[in-house]
Amino acid sequence: MGKKLSDEEVAELLQGDISDIEELDEGDDINIDNLNEILNQFPDNIEELFPMQNNLLEEDEVNFENNLIMLNQRDIEAEIEEENRLFDEQVRIGPNWEKVPYQNPDSTWKGNLPDPPTHILSPYKYFKQYFDDDIIQNLCEQTNIYSVQKSGKCIATSTAEIEQFIGIQMYMGIVKMPSYRMFWNNQTRFPTVSDVMARNRFDNIRSYFHVNDNTQMLPREHSQHDKLFKIRPFLNAIRNNMKKVHVNEFIAVDEIIIPFKGRSTIKQYNKNKPHKWGIKMFALASSNGLVHDFEIYVGKGTLPPSNHGLGISGDVVMRLIECVPKHENYKVSMDNWFNSYNLQCKLKFVGVQSIGTVRSNRIAGCVLENDKQLKSGERGKFDSRVDTNNNIVVTKWHDNKVVHVISNYKGPLPVENVKRWSVAEKKKVDVPRPASIGEYNSYMGGIDLHDMLVELYRVNIRVRRYYLRIVYHLLDMCVVNSWLLYRRHCKQLNEKTMSLLKFKLEISHALLQCGKVQTPKRGRPLSNTPPSKKRRTFTPRPTNDVRYDQTGHWPIRVIEKQRCKNCIKCYSTTKCDKCKLHLCYNLKNNCFLNYHKK
Repeated sequence: MGKKLSDEEVAELLQGDISDIEELDEGDDINIDNLNEILNQFPDNIEELFPMQNNLLEEDEVNFENNLIMLNQRDIEAEIEEENRLFDEQVRIGPNWEKVPYQNPDSTWKGNLPDPPTHILSPYKYFKQYFDDDIIQNLCEQTNIYSVQKSGKCIATSTAEIEQFIGIQMYMGIVKMPSYRMFWNNQTRFPTVSDVMARNRFDNIRSYFHVNDNTQMLPREHSQHDKLFKIRPFLNAIRNNMKKVHVNEFIAVDEIIIPFKGRSTIKQYNKNKPHKWGIKMFALASSNGLVHDFEIYVGKGTLPPSNHGLGISGDVVMRLIECVPKHENYKVSMDNWFNSYNLQCKLKFVGVQSIGTVRSNRIAGCVLENDKQLKSGERGKFDSRVDTNNNIVVTKWHDNKVVHVISNYKGPLPVENVKRWSVAEKKKVDVPRPASIGEYNSYMGGIDLHDMLVELYRVNIRVRRYYLRIVYHLLDMCVVNSWLLYRRHCKQLNEKTMSLLKFKLEISHALLQCGKVQTPKRGRPLSNTPPSKKRRTFTPRPTNDVRYDQTGHWPIRVIEKQRCKNCIKCYSTTKCDKCKLHLCYNLKNNCFLNYHKK
């Protein structure tokens, strides 16, 4: 019940309301003395008196918020229009190519990397920075929804089970078998996987594994139809997490091919790639291979409409460098599919230094020595021109073949000698190389390095649904990114690093065990015969994420006595059910408790 109003509050409410005053004035027996009797006739909740007024207030608040959003959007659009106007004024004059020495501008890096953590995190925690709990929760919910839509029955999976499913996928990328079902076969059984999840349960989760609700997808003929709707929340979450990691001074833009031969409208064919059939992805990576942003190519509609006027290749670069700090001399390289004279001018205008190979028809009419003249001279001959209006330099160099390089901060000088194999002389000879060529080669391979690391232990289970192939590839990218970020921190703290194989194994083990209760083994014993005397076996130590998770660590009594794995002084018949280690648990020593406490 609402609070009753006082006489003064009612007077304030009735102030200016002529109709109520006239009705009160007409009655002879109405005065200030019997005002309480009149007030008792009103409801206690004042909102019941003015329902339309309250609705109007709520609508006004919504309209105000919408107007505020529209004003902010208009401000952003106005800033973009002003930026484009200033850029158009700057390049409207056009290039003025002259054969003059190029003066390199100041390229000193003004940015810095953030301080590392006080101590190195576990591989599982590095992985969680990219593949966080919100992603796991969404996969769990959408898998349950999809199972109801497909079969009418909920698969009733949980976040812990989804983590175990992902951990099993990682193990299958490390331990290669011709068929994934061989991990559960008697002849080729892999206990690390088979003891965690039954084969039929794995098949069910794999069949209903899903990312987004199909009922919310717009039809193909709709103007706002998204070809990647089925994985859009997953893509956005991974991209946002990748953008949180600070970029290095040297970065590169290149394409990545996700191997896929199934049916899909976004599948591409490129005969010059190791994986000729696949889904194309554009990515931005530091020189050490750390990917910071990506965009999947789907043809028309890959990028939102932009006013840059650079075409799809230039707009991709402008979209990917949004996470790069401006006017701090960050340097980005790209190949000739992306690069052009207009892009170099645009990057210089927004405050990003860049360099890359370029096609001869994208250099704004720059006239250089023709291929015949360059090839007539010695190997390593080059020619360059400078746009004196915008300070852009183009260099043409002859090595095994002729190549064009354009940059807004690096010219051809100084020239250095590099070793090249001479077919005629049957030995390596010195070949002059312009400085811009060496600068481009020094940090262009960040994407290729990342591709190589992903390929080592790829989750390579064949799927017909193309979007799951993208999900599994991004899972591998998150593992590689986690390892590269871990290496960066180890380098900053001068600590030794573990290999990618061990790093991924620890992540997989933590996904299978961390925060989960050990499930009993299913099925009957294979034989009723008494077990023969076994040789002494080594019990591996659990990772710290599993050791300290305080979940499912129960002491059990066993007949076999072994040395305590904590104090190493006493023998114990107490064993941790989850860690599978013998630990003291008596009146004198409680190594069981001490071992599981930090």
